[in-house]
Amino acid sequence: MIARADDAMVETITRAISGQLGDKVGIAPRLFLRRLIDVLDRIEAHPEFEPRKDYDLVLKASELSAEEAAAAGMSRGVDDIELDLTKESEAGEDPP
Repeated sequence: MIARADDAMVETITRAISGQLGDKVGIAPRLFLRRLIDVLDRIEAHPEFEPRKDYDLVLKASELSAEEAAAAGMSRGVDDIELDLTKESEAGEDPP
């Protein structure tokens, strides 16, 4: 696991995230940590997972705050809102 989660991999994630945000590293920590934890979880769960080949570092507008999207030069609209339609209703009933 350590060989797949080395300093070079962490630097790759850092450069990818900050670069997509116009090198405004002050707004990047949340996204960096989310991506780093996701990669580490995948490495742990899947022995065949190779982050340099199998992981997409491209940011999507739906995962960015308004400030982050502006720094990345992305516009956010209604279509960028992700909806989780798999949850059951709060009363425990199936959705209509």
